[in-house]
Amino acid sequence: MSKPTLVYRHAEQPGRGLATAGIFLIKALMALPHLIIVGVLQNLAWAVGYVGYWIVAFTGKMPTGIFQLIEISMRWSARSYGWLIGYTDAYPPFEIAPEYPVDVQVTAPENPSKGWAVAGLLFVPKGLAALPHLFVLAFLDVAAVFAVWFGYIATAFTGSFPVGIQDFVAGVLGYNYRLWGWVLGLYDEYPEFTLKATLA
Repeated sequence: MSKPTLVYRHAEQPGRGLATAGIFLIKALMALPHLIIVGVLQNLAWAVGYVGYWIVAFTGKMPTGIFQLIEISMRWSARSYGWLIGYTDAYPPFEIAPEYPVDVQVTAPENPSKGWAVAGLLFVPKGLAALPHLFVLAFLDVAAVFAVWFGYIATAFTGSFPVGIQDFVAGVLGYNYRLWGWVLGLYDEYPEFTLKATLA
């Protein structure tokens, strides 16, 4: 099993126009079609993930279809937020697995833990275990939103998106995907408290 890993590239020549659109939330409106799809896919992923707990608890295996839907939802989310953040100016295609500068890499679990699956079925045990991460991410996600907004301002005025902001936000995004993957049973090792992402 592998943890979901965010893979991204630094924005080399970000457009000042899109950055200005970001400052005034116009870019968020442009991303709305993708964000709606992401919302639907994420809800589906959580629903089938719960079904997956039952199957893993009894068989020790996660069905390929369930893994694939979770993978699609993560990758679509990464592309959508990657564009909104500003890693690339290329609008995300409406495709399941396109080549894109921002992506999530994850492999299917081979022998997922029946114990963690039962903990997921009961909600409380796995939910309590995830609470410390959710608490940390509540602050990090807010910080990332402000960092992106300041990044828009810097890009609009200088034509350059500060690398430090790019790396920080990628770390927060990657942290979210690792926690999401653990909760849904893609891997069993308890998630690290780290801002880790892979620069392509």
